[in-house]
Amino acid sequence: MNQKNIVMMGTKKEILVDIKKLYRIKPVTSIMVTILIAFMLVLLIGTAMAFGENIKSNYLGAFSNLFFLWNVGFGLFQLIWRFSTSRKINKLLFPKLEQFINESDEKSYEETEIEVYEIVKSAYRGYTEKYNKLNKIYWLSIKLSVILTLIGAVIILLFNLR
Repeated sequence: MNQKNIVMMGTKKEILVDIKKLYRIKPVTSIMVTILIAFMLVLLIGTAMAFGENIKSNYLGAFSNLFFLWNVGFGLFQLIWRFSTSRKINKLLFPKLEQFINESDEKSYEETEIEVYEIVKSAYRGYTEKYNKLNKIYWLSIKLSVILTLIGAVIILLFNLR
């Protein structure tokens, strides 16, 4: 009987290992995110400087720089938010899952697996909802900035034709 519990605990531990493989942030991902954040900050600073130079003479350039600045800034915010929120969830979630798996002696492997995945779903539910909202806003702002820049270009073109 005791041997059977040890075998079951070993297989139940595989559930946690599988979830950690899916949701754990790998060091390579952390390095790539750090490089991307640094690149976006440099791009943000360069675009802000270009906006400052263009605001006095080239209104279309300043207008497009302003929208580019907004989109890069919002993308940077979204990247940092996703990365930090995912890390926070994982730091809280993995110990709770391990404790839950250790305490589920009388449950079968399938029951434990279903309950563990329900816990993961509930932990990531708020994150997923906010991520979807941010993603919709981000793509809407990109579309809007392209449309407004094109409208600005047409207005400036019509102004210069007179």
